[in-house]
Amino acid sequence: MKSKGVFFAVIVLALAVFNAPAAFAGDLCSRLTEAEVSAAVGTQLQRSPTDPCRFGRGFKSIYITMHEGGGGQFDNYAGQARKEFPDVQVVPGIGSKAVFFGFNLAVQYKSDLFVVNVMLGKGTPEKIALAKAVAQKVISHL
Repeated sequence: MKSKGVFFAVIVLALAVFNAPAAFAGDLCSRLTEAEVSAAVGTQLQRSPTDPCRFGRGFKSIYITMHEGGGGQFDNYAGQARKEFPDVQVVPGIGSKAVFFGFNLAVQYKSDLFVVNVMLGKGTPEKIALAKAVAQKVISHL
């Protein structure tokens, strides 16, 4: 199995490739309320004081990464995930396309791509459900 660290390095590089302005992500995340995210996951999560896209802490957290205008790169992104993670699953019913891998739900919605990293839930089905609920909240603000 290939190193998952390599994949996360690819994610960091993808941010540069997609040239997603931090302001866009911060503005979008600032519109999401703690109450919305907490209701979506069924537990109280506080927004990070230093990052508007992070809710909760450690293994009880949600993190949202936005790739404004990156929707056209979704297939490349999902293909890279398939190379690195044996558990990639297509997730219907959210955005135009979505896949879940590891702790991440990657969603293409219109021209954008975003990823919900969910460190909550027990087992993949619950993690997918929680990430999908948060993704619905993100979409409601796009």
